[in-house]
Amino acid sequence: MNWTGDKLEVTRREVLFTGQYLSIIKKYFQTEKGEYFWETVERTRSKGDAVVIIPITGDGELILERNWRAASEQFVIQFPAGLNDKTGETEEEVARRELLEETGYLARELIPILRAPESPALISTGLSHYLAPGVVWIGCTNPDFAENIEVIKIPLNKVKDYLLNLPPDTCIDLRVPGILWFLEKSGSLKSF
Repeated sequence: MNWTGDKLEVTRREVLFTGQYLSIIKKYFQTEKGEYFWETVERTRSKGDAVVIIPITGDGELILERNWRAASEQFVIQFPAGLNDKTGETEEEVARRELLEETGYLARELIPILRAPESPALISTGLSHYLAPGVVWIGCTNPDFAENIEVIKIPLNKVKDYLLNLPPDTCIDLRVPGILWFLEKSGSLKSF
């Protein structure tokens, strides 16, 4: 049998650990050399994909977050994002809620732009990306108790300089420049 290009399928799953937010799953699959496994992570509270919002103000400013992340133990520059973890919410409702809770900005319009895996070698969650042009500040942030978020507003023509000169003790989620590149090349973002 030629395995090149053929889709492998998970033949069985073993739950190794289940916590409040994540489960560790051992997934077994067959290769041409025999059975193999890979340990993966699944979210326990998510009802679907997570959402990522790329908010742009009417004045052409990109809204980013400097968010402390426990996994990396540092601040990370990222887009506003969140889990679909409330029953009955559509992805668009999740995107609007998360943007408002984390940044205080209201999305008048959401344009679906891309669905991509969050971390394909580690977690099954997909990310649905939404462009939110013309967001409006209404000032009602309500971040989760474990979130430490600084909202950053940058003119689009200064984003590259900002990303190349990050604040101390801060790293970048590489999805930020990757999604901005995608938006620029697709014609959805003209001033970057």
